[in-house]
Amino acid sequence: MRTWVKIVIPTVLLTIGVVVCAFRWQAWFGMPEEPRWTGDTLTYEFSTFGRDSVPGFVFCDSAWQDTLSPESLDILVLGDIHNRLTKADYDSLALREPNVDITAQVGDWMDRGYFYYHQLLLREFSETGLKDKPVINCPGNHEYTKGLHKRLSEEWQVCFPQPESSLAVPGVFYYVDFPQLRFIVLDTNPLERLVYLTRTVTWLQEAINHADGRYTVVMMHHPVYSAGKGRSNPLIYAAFRHVLGQADLVLAGHDHSYMRRMPFVVLNSGGHLKIPRNSAKSECVSENPVYGVISIKPDCSALAFKVHRLSDGSCIDSVYVKH
Repeated sequence: MRTWVKIVIPTVLLTIGVVVCAFRWQAWFGMPEEPRWTGDTLTYEFSTFGRDSVPGFVFCDSAWQDTLSPESLDILVLGDIHNRLTKADYDSLALREPNVDITAQVGDWMDRGYFYYHQLLLREFSETGLKDKPVINCPGNHEYTKGLHKRLSEEWQVCFPQPESSLAVPGVFYYVDFPQLRFIVLDTNPLERLVYLTRTVTWLQEAINHADGRYTVVMMHHPVYSAGKGRSNPLIYAAFRHVLGQADLVLAGHDHSYMRRMPFVVLNSGGHLKIPRNSAKSECVSENPVYGVISIKPDCSALAFKVHRLSDGSCIDSVYVKH
């Protein structure tokens, strides 16, 4: 065997081994860019739709059935936050929306899926006026650990215990049934594999078609129609735009801008602002990047949602959806 072959092949194999070990180390241990929490471990908990933490809800056939909420419901939806909102921000939201029943979040609530960032979120959120409101949460890409085996961080699963879905796909997929509304959570992170993609589309189609007359709101992290330049998700677009077009409202984040093209809405509440996409196909595109929150109020006459500027609560967009 030639001398150069004896040198090149072991070098290549050694390089591959080093790269694999580096990725696995990152996947196993996180390798946070910021120091881990140095104080006492916080023991605050969110009120979520898992582990019997919300009174009045019964888990049945991949869904949580609401037995206590009123016919009229008030849901506050937060976009990407990345640990940038403070206690004062959450308290301000609670004062502006005193009748909120449920809080929802489209993903990337944490800047990284590490213990430090979860503790930071718990410290900022769990002593505010929203602390007793049940949270419907959807993981974003920042809640997933990076590496060869990308997976939802263990801290996220402890912080937001979710009901187990009958869908044989890794990730978070479930829905919550209220008297007037079915709220569907769709985790877009594991959907790179075709087998998971097709199963998820089928499950989603059935969840929308068999909502028993309720309004259907889907929450996912990666949007079908991107709000920011260079942020397209062609796989999500090709697989989901038709079935999601049958929902009454589809909430997403990831793009750090605001856009509405009914029923698709992209929201940002704290992520680093990005230049919005100026698309003639969109019904409403913010001229400038904006931090906002959404208020959803379904009742027997319409599904109303309004977008409020985070800084002062001013309304920047509103739509009423009727069956």
